[in-house]
Amino acid sequence: MPSIKLLFWAVTLIDVTVAIVIFISALNTRMLLIPLWYRLGLLVAAFGFAAQSGLNLPYLLLDKNIMAQTLPFWILKDMGVGLVAIYYFWNVMKSRKTTAPPPERKKAITPARKKSPTRSPRKKTTP
Repeated sequence: MPSIKLLFWAVTLIDVTVAIVIFISALNTRMLLIPLWYRLGLLVAAFGFAAQSGLNLPYLLLDKNIMAQTLPFWILKDMGVGLVAIYYFWNVMKSRKTTAPPPERKKAITPARKKSPTRSPRKKTTP
């Protein structure tokens, strides 16, 4: 049983850390440069990470099992990552349609060079 608690502590600390990193990076002005879908997906994922860690705390501190099905805030984590992935896939597919095909290579007008004959080995001279 202690190994499960240790695992839950590790998962909770990772969830809290990821949520804090996403929330702090959301305050950066460069965040306004990325598309809205990315920002929305990252913030939803951050709320999901925070909710998951919040659901783990009663088990870790009070040994009470909370049914996650009653308040499934943990699904926000998956939805946020899904939003980012869907936008990325949509963006890649859209860019494939709009980009021009690569230009075809032109064949050389001049004929191919002939190979020069191999040299015979040098003669060794002795003094």
